[in-house]
Amino acid sequence: MFRGISFELPNDYGSFLKDILQPVNVQSFNWHIDNIETYTASNDRANGELFPQNGTILEGFKLKEAIETEKVYVIFAELRAFQGAVTSHPQTYEEFAASDCQLVLLIADTIYTTIYCKDQTMLLALYENGRSFGFRNLAYINEQNDSRTRLSVW
Repeated sequence: MFRGISFELPNDYGSFLKDILQPVNVQSFNWHIDNIETYTASNDRANGELFPQNGTILEGFKLKEAIETEKVYVIFAELRAFQGAVTSHPQTYEEFAASDCQLVLLIADTIYTTIYCKDQTMLLALYENGRSFGFRNLAYINEQNDSRTRLSVW
């Protein structure tokens, strides 16, 4: 069984959050946004922060609206998806597996991206989506190759 996927994004402005989450019905989740440093952009210049506060909880339609309407430069991001209320903040894979959290998206240093997902069908769709966008070094994460000790970008 796969735990997730990892890949590298271009170090550039773009719609990467929208692109990454394309196979996910973003609106069906509540999202806990943390350790975030993302900037909206126009003419490839930063305008302001996409998510002004760490620890924000967004309903899916608000996240969808934000990622679909903004060109963004992502430096750090932790997004956790819950199908109901946000009940925890899993910091390890074991905590994630035992929690109500369904998906964790981590982006570190603009390019290094990791997604953990409980739904294997969705995970396959995320992998195929990554292939279609040409994300570099795309790979599945399993118990044998998972070197991450914390589900955090810091």
